[in-house]
Amino acid sequence: MQSEVFYSNDIAVPRDALHSGKMAEISNDSNLCDQFHGDGYLLFRGALNRDAVLDMREAYLNLFDQSFCIEGDCRQGRYAGAAQPALNYGVEGHPAHAFVRSQVFKDFLDQPTLKKLAEKLLRSDVKRVPRTPLRHFIKGMKMASRAHYDRTYMNESADTCVTLWVPLGDAPVAAGGITYLEGSHLDINMEATIRQAGRTDRPNDSRPLTHDLKWLSEATGRRWLLADYKAGDVVAHVPDIVHASTDPMIDLMRISTDVRFVRSDIEIDSRWQNDWSADDRY
Repeated sequence: MQSEVFYSNDIAVPRDALHSGKMAEISNDSNLCDQFHGDGYLLFRGALNRDAVLDMREAYLNLFDQSFCIEGDCRQGRYAGAAQPALNYGVEGHPAHAFVRSQVFKDFLDQPTLKKLAEKLLRSDVKRVPRTPLRHFIKGMKMASRAHYDRTYMNESADTCVTLWVPLGDAPVAAGGITYLEGSHLDINMEATIRQAGRTDRPNDSRPLTHDLKWLSEATGRRWLLADYKAGDVVAHVPDIVHASTDPMIDLMRISTDVRFVRSDIEIDSRWQNDWSADDRY
């Protein structure tokens, strides 16, 4: 049974017709680029081999103590409530920091399927951006990705850059999936209006728009689009669409990665030419 609300940063957002909706599925394979730029995203169901995706999650969780997962089963990826590593997430010494530098992870990123999707959407030869964040959200955090534009962090446009969001395992709304603010990439005046209102829990960080998804939906008259993702799904989105994530409310951990490609004739932003670290400030 679907919950009447979803949460993001511990704020309830109604799952009603005013605040939320369902992400569109691909409607016509011959018109992908038009749908991509029209909606600002594309949800590719089953684009990757499910077992290969679960292999990645298992390899990552194997870097934690066995007590981290329920019954020590890293394949299932369910949080046992055990203590997390003493180090801050994603810094040197933390499993996520080591994993993004591993050859098994880089081989996964360089599989032809991801590059071909990016080439189709950018209508160009592409190259992968080296900095590839790994996100890991667990039940009880009451913290999620705040509403933001990718272009705030990496100065590219929809014609030069695409993000492929890849969940490493199933990621239903209740586990902390990604959500998009409907049509937000088409409103060039929206950002200024939001920032002028200044509703944020990070007043010293100008990059996120807000932590309050309910307020943002009501302030813009736009819905948050949701989906229950499966291992093997890939979501492509443009740098100009506002997106965020939901709070994890169940034992299943949400682990994901943001794989970015730019046109081969574009120089990659110098800040994004090294492997990701949670403390690299980008």
